[in-house]
Amino acid sequence: MQAQDLDSAIDSIRLRFGSQALTRAAALPPPQPWPTNTAIDWLTGIGGLPRGRLSLLTGSGTCGKLTVALSLLARATQEFAHAMVVDPGGFDPWCLLPFSPELSALTVVSAPAPEIRGESAAALAKAGAGFILLMSGVPEHWLGPIESGANRSGSVVVEVVDAPDRALAHASSFSVDFSRTRWLRERDQVVGLRVSARCTKNRVAPPLGESVLDIRYPIWPQQLRDYRPEIVEVPIEAEEVVPRASAAV
Repeated sequence: MQAQDLDSAIDSIRLRFGSQALTRAAALPPPQPWPTNTAIDWLTGIGGLPRGRLSLLTGSGTCGKLTVALSLLARATQEFAHAMVVDPGGFDPWCLLPFSPELSALTVVSAPAPEIRGESAAALAKAGAGFILLMSGVPEHWLGPIESGANRSGSVVVEVVDAPDRALAHASSFSVDFSRTRWLRERDQVVGLRVSARCTKNRVAPPLGESVLDIRYPIWPQQLRDYRPEIVEVPIEAEEVVPRASAAV
């Protein structure tokens, strides 16, 4: 009975608005990518983060997701006229310096209340901000307006959370989960970490994938002369990665 009602509704829409009014999602072209020049581009399957969609960087503890997000933000300041950070409070733009940002293109929105963060992100996406980094979760009822605004303007929206709730996991189009495999040490000091970056959801291109990254931290106050902070991809064979079931939503 439900199938008949659905067919009837589809026929009515096509009769009123034309045969092109309905298109299966599988037949739609993939969103335009924003190349980040990181291993994230390979995981998306389209050569960059999808414009007009919500992307998630997840993982618990010290897993490198925030460092990756900061590197993406720094690159965004070099390529977009407006790169935005929506933060609960306490974000320090100087933490971007190792990634050579263009600070004149960066705007930080301090929004301690979840409702303010959601409203700010939705307004910025609708206004066409090139890149929006959400440093904390937003209420469920703001996810729709954020996605809708980003889809119309082509904004790149990235959210960093430890573990997404059901609504956020459903709203995202691309999700990467980070997990630390070991610390990187040089000259008896920790200089970074090796992480497994696993695509757990991808609505923009199949299939799911996994990569291994070496994330090298900035060292303060005494920088080693031959040391450079960076995020590089390493051959996945170099690290034993235990196969895990996909958590795609």
